[in-house]
Amino acid sequence: MANRKLLLINKFYHDVGPAGGVGRYLVQEEEDLLKAGWEVIPFAMADEHARPSPWDKYFVKARDYSKPRYGLEAAQDALSLIWNREAARNLEALIKETRPDVAHLHNIYHHLSPSILPVLKKHGIPVVMTLHDLRLLCPAIHMLRDGEVCEDCRGGQLQNAVIGKCVKESRAASALAAMETFLHRSQGMYESTVRQFLCPSAYYKKKYAQWGFPAHHLEHLPNFVDLDFWQPSHIPQVQTKDAYLYFGRISREKGIRTLLDAHAIWEQKFASGETSTAPLQLLIAGSGPCEENLKVHVAHLKLKTVEILGPLNITQLRQALARAKFSVLTSEWYENGPMAALESLASGIPLAGTDIGGIPEMIEDGRTGVIMPPRDPEGIYAGLRKAARLPDSAHRAARKWAEKNASRQNHMARLEALFSKLLDD
Repeated sequence: MANRKLLLINKFYHDVGPAGGVGRYLVQEEEDLLKAGWEVIPFAMADEHARPSPWDKYFVKARDYSKPRYGLEAAQDALSLIWNREAARNLEALIKETRPDVAHLHNIYHHLSPSILPVLKKHGIPVVMTLHDLRLLCPAIHMLRDGEVCEDCRGGQLQNAVIGKCVKESRAASALAAMETFLHRSQGMYESTVRQFLCPSAYYKKKYAQWGFPAHHLEHLPNFVDLDFWQPSHIPQVQTKDAYLYFGRISREKGIRTLLDAHAIWEQKFASGETSTAPLQLLIAGSGPCEENLKVHVAHLKLKTVEILGPLNITQLRQALARAKFSVLTSEWYENGPMAALESLASGIPLAGTDIGGIPEMIEDGRTGVIMPPRDPEGIYAGLRKAARLPDSAHRAARKWAEKNASRQNHMARLEALFSKLLDD
């Protein structure tokens, strides 16, 4: 029997920088499906980090939407954001040459756009799409407005994104994003093309259903972690765990500013004698748009027990994990199934996370970590203290939770079974 062919579509075909956790997932998905006998045909943007492929001649022009620009080229980019004719044209040619059996979509908005959906539908290719974020619902992706959770666009009230300047604090950028969302939702482009939406968290399955996506087309498939790569035996042994660790993207929705406020309470209470428990060292690893603001806030609060480590390679990250009694995730948006949380748990490091989105699904409170209230410095301070008192057994429990709930092999088996089922229908 000839190899089954999967069309693997994402705006990035790599795991570098902004590709983030989705990029890591994509690379591992391709590896595992190739081992299982699939032929994987990628379709993505031809940016500088794109991995070589026999099919990269069909990749589309890289466009940078991270900074405001003006002029004719900027106008062309804006139109491509809504409807990328090049992407539709190139995908048409790729499909005619390769004849894929099934397609798996990840993040296609902006750089590829839904212009590719009618092409897939025209050729009768069964489509699966993983919902990594909330972009199909919220023009600003994160459902945040002025630092607070916002669902004002529900029911098609997309003018609220423009009024609130929710995208890059720009009314023009917000209007463009709202128009994009309106055009695609009003035509039901995703719902009419995608046979199965995969939700890494049960919370996302519920949220997308609440906003009108067909519940029977939504399936909960939790994210996985490479349990062989992330494991306690790879963490260096140290005599004293004197810290706790945040690692990931340095951006507003991650709630790191609130985390610093909570850590400041810990320092202040210890200095005043209100608590005899000295604060652990807070280690912050990663990069992102709020790095400079983070440093300014640390200086403003005059924090003495905070280390900003910047982006780390895997050896450096393991050294940081070795010092950590627990890791922390103080997100303030509807987080999905964050990879940093899974990597921490698989490494045998308990997780202190906020009670929002899919995060509490990944924590057994008091056993593998601690659940804390979001956007609440006092509540987070209390959670940090509780996490610092977790017994050594929490490290073993964290690893066991990952083995049970986040196996790469189990995830891929379910994914491959879904692809095969679509082919048999």
